Amino acid sequence: MAKLVLSSGGNILHQYFIDEAPVGIGRDASNTVHIDHPTVSRQHARIVSVGEDHIIEDLGGSNGTFVNGSRIDRRILQHRDIVDCGAYQLRYLNTRLAAEVELDRTMLISALPGDVRPAVADDLAASQPIPARRQARVRFPSATVRRLSGPGAGQRVPLDRVVATFGRPGHQVVVITRRPHGFFLSPVEGDPAVRIGGRSVTEFPHPLRDGDEIEVDGQFLEFTLNPAA
Repeated sequence: MAKLVLSSGGNILHQYFIDEAPVGIGRDASNTVHIDHPTVSRQHARIVSVGEDHIIEDLGGSNGTFVNGSRIDRRILQHRDIVDCGAYQLRYLNTRLAAEVELDRTMLISALPGDVRPAVADDLAASQPIPARRQARVRFPSATVRRLSGPGAGQRVPLDRVVATFGRPGHQVVVITRRPHGFFLSPVEGDPAVRIGGRSVTEFPHPLRDGDEIEVDGQFLEFTLNPAA
């Protein structure tokens, strides 16, 4: 049995059993996984079944779909994978896959000569939590945004979350997403054109560079990359 556990900010919000694929993910209410948030596209992603596997497909939204920190177009999901959709996370849990991994491990150890079993068993036990080790290798950059004008001028906003929102709801809103390979800006409400570094940008998500000046709803922001630790 497979399911998705929806969370945001570390809080679990809902779970969805997905054995009845395909499963739509997005802001539109017609989706199985309905996430009503401006960082999520109306039709953001889809999960389909191929044999015993579940495959997630990005549907071309401006903020993209990420699995374990890497942007994907199409990928076979593995037990305990983390899917990022805007400001929300979906953990994929598949008890059948987990049981198969444990069965393969048990069968391998049982087939080994007695004098080598303990050492190999220890090695396998140490390497068993594969998803956790893979995630531990993901390093995220650090940056801040300084408000140059408007309310809160001079304030520095640390970009220490996956998604940070700037602008005024109902006028113009952009999000800056934090990924292992950098920071990217996308409009989510209002005028889709954003001025960055004095020029109008219309192709998104747009990679940000150290010192970029961003104009959003008549306010100016300065993006600064922090030195690597």
